[in-house]
Amino acid sequence: MIGGALGALLTQPFYYIFLIGVLLHYRRQGILERKLFNIRIYVYAGRVLRTVVTGIIAGLLISIVMAFIGIHIETEIIWCIGIILILLSLFRLRYAHLTMALAVLTIIYMVLLSFPSWQPTGGIGSFISSIRHIDLPGLLAISVLLQLIEALLFRMQALRFSSPVVIEGKRGKPVGAYAMEAFWPVPLWLFIPSVSGIVLPWTPLHGAQSWIDGVSLTALPVMIGCSVLTQTHLPQAKAQRIAKRLVQSGLIMVVFAALALWWAPIAIPAVIIAVILRECVMYFSRREETEQSPLFIRGLRGLKILDIIPYSPAAELGITAGESMYKVNGQLIHDPQSLHAALRINPAFCKLEVLNVEGESKFLQRAIYAGDHHQLGMIFAPDDQAVVSPDIQRLSAWHLLTKPRVQKLPSSYHEHSALLLPAGEQVTETEVPEEPIELTPEYIEKHGLPKRPRRKS
Repeated sequence: MIGGALGALLTQPFYYIFLIGVLLHYRRQGILERKLFNIRIYVYAGRVLRTVVTGIIAGLLISIVMAFIGIHIETEIIWCIGIILILLSLFRLRYAHLTMALAVLTIIYMVLLSFPSWQPTGGIGSFISSIRHIDLPGLLAISVLLQLIEALLFRMQALRFSSPVVIEGKRGKPVGAYAMEAFWPVPLWLFIPSVSGIVLPWTPLHGAQSWIDGVSLTALPVMIGCSVLTQTHLPQAKAQRIAKRLVQSGLIMVVFAALALWWAPIAIPAVIIAVILRECVMYFSRREETEQSPLFIRGLRGLKILDIIPYSPAAELGITAGESMYKVNGQLIHDPQSLHAALRINPAFCKLEVLNVEGESKFLQRAIYAGDHHQLGMIFAPDDQAVVSPDIQRLSAWHLLTKPRVQKLPSSYHEHSALLLPAGEQVTETEVPEEPIELTPEYIEKHGLPKRPRRKS
């Protein structure tokens, strides 16, 4: 029976597709890091291995719980779920979740209820018949368990799966952020009623009479995960907030899932509520980002640190993201150029003054060796000339198949010119240059000094 379940998992294409998606996702992150910071910060082979192993462990835990709850699921439903997950990922990666797939199946189920006499033949007919008899309460129970496991994993591992990025801020300038994109392919092994299988020493809770003749084992591969972008919080703080809200919504859904196991019609509105609660978690996360000030921007006191390269001198000294490099060898630091100049004062040794997140100073020192990173392994908040990633906030499966794009934001010359004028007055468009003018001696000799822009009355 176990061999048959493993064979069912290996003969289905979906688990392979999910694994390939994870590989492409981390490959894309590595390429994006090189384009944004000219270095690959993390080694993603370890992340891929951790993702696969964690997904298998999560699948075993949920499978054990479902062995006591019980579910009725046919092969056609497994294929429907896999196909829907793939299609949803084409819109957003975070939509590739069993809760979303179950919502689509529920809509199809309700449409079919409106046409009870329509029953096509052949392969389509078998799929239609399976959807008409879908076990929504059992699938809802799996969805709720997956969300609770997802919240736990996101709380424990989100920091390890976070990657620094540069995005366009609210004021149209580059700001540092973290893409917290954690996805786990989860293989489930489920007992289903069978007339020729083994008899369990216990009776599952759901559908007690159907388990008398025996059971067989089948495999259901699914995906769980979250895609969150934060520019106002450190990754660990953001992970705590998201995980807490996922647990709260998951506990609410535990009540609905229990009621649905008792009375099946409750499953239909419960699925819709599950989707609404899940989207509310994402909505409140986005609203927090828009209402608060960005954390990873250039400040007046030191150079803000966006991330630390693992095993670098900065990592050995205990410097963390969110802190600021204030002084190096007694010199104030304002930008990477001043950091390099300060390090050259003593090429063999450095004394650092770092401001922690609370603004308190800590003093560090270390020898400098050949081969050390030129910034001691620190990735700093971007300046106004940094390139940004325009696709990171709407990542879909299509983006995994192409190289990540980066672009430079348009010049803010018009914005700065407008700020110099009193309220209600505008600059005549024909007299504002499209690019800032560099007043070189050759330009002045050829064109003369530029005129002040006229104001509209």
